[in-house]
Amino acid sequence: MEYLTYDFRHAQEILATRPEWTALDTVIRAVTREEVIETHNAIAEQAGRAPAGGQSAINQVFRTRLIPLGWESEPRLFQETDEGLRRWKMDFIRGRVGVEVSFNHAEAVPWTFTRLNIAGESEKVIEEHRIDVGVALFATEKLKQWARMDSAVGTYELACVWLQMMRPIMPIPILVVGLEPDGWPSTDVFRGTIQRNREKSDLPDD
Repeated sequence: MEYLTYDFRHAQEILATRPEWTALDTVIRAVTREEVIETHNAIAEQAGRAPAGGQSAINQVFRTRLIPLGWESEPRLFQETDEGLRRWKMDFIRGRVGVEVSFNHAEAVPWTFTRLNIAGESEKVIEEHRIDVGVALFATEKLKQWARMDSAVGTYELACVWLQMMRPIMPIPILVVGLEPDGWPSTDVFRGTIQRNREKSDLPDD
C-alpha cells in the first residue's frame, strides 16, 4: 500500500529520527490487496456476515501487524473511573508516538485530532500514554472507493482541511497519512452499503 502525507507542525521532521516511524512506514508499505481481502473474508466467516466495506479488514490488518512490533493497542488517556473519560483512547502508542487509524464518520475527523492533541498536551493524561508527535491514518478517496466504504466515511482529503482549520488550537505535531490502493485492481468482494449500491444503480448504462 502506498500513501500520501500532510505535515503539520514539522511532524515529519520529528518522526524522521524515530524508529517508531520507520516501523510504521514499513507496515503500511507491506499491506497488500490480497491481505485485505483475505482478512475481510475471515471476518465474514467468523461473524457469519461480511462487513459492508473494507474498513474493518484494513483496521484488523494494522492491528495484526503493529501489536507484535510492540505497539500498545487502545491505550487509555485518563485514570479516572468516570465511564465517559475511560472511553477516551488512542488506537496505538509506542515510544511517545501516538497513532490513530480512522475510518469513522466524517463528523468524527476533528475528534481524531483532538485525542492526539490531548495525549500530547494534557497533564491529566496517564504519563506512559503521553505523546510528543501523532500520526493519523485515513483512507484517501481512492481507497474509500476501492473498499466500497460508506459514503459518510471521512477521508484524508477532508482531514487535511480540518487540521488547517484547527491550527489555532492544535499545538501537537501530527503527520496525516492518506492510504492509497496504488495499482490495486478493483474487487467485488465488498458489498458496499445500500446507499452506495443505489448510487451505482443510478448510473447510466454504457
